Amino acid sequence: MESILRRWRPEDAAGLAPLADNWAVAQNLRDIFPHPYTPADAEAFIQSCLAASEREALYRVITVDGRAVGGITITRGQDVYRRSAELGYWLAEPYWGRGIMTAAVAGMTALAFASYGD
Repeated sequence: MESILRRWRPEDAAGLAPLADNWAVAQNLRDIFPHPYTPADAEAFIQSCLAASEREALYRVITVDGRAVGGITITRGQDVYRRSAELGYWLAEPYWGRGIMTAAVAGMTALAFASYGD
């Protein structure tokens, strides 16, 4: 099982909705995460990630064996909070308990420090 982080791609939307449409996932996230989660939600989310400035946020997909199974984001603070950031993530329930998110958080943290070390 190979897990990697990469930028989102439009074709990730097709498999995302069935995995994200899970109350066990949604109940642990911000209210903005829709439930039920539809294919239109997946497409809109991915488009927003692709349009976002990497100076403000880093959006990455978590893949396992080439399949999108979750997402992770680092959002920079602004103004007096510019030296802080928020980390948010979710992972499809069938992939819980395998160390995938631990590796994803480590990878995103390293990326954030490399990107925002200014």
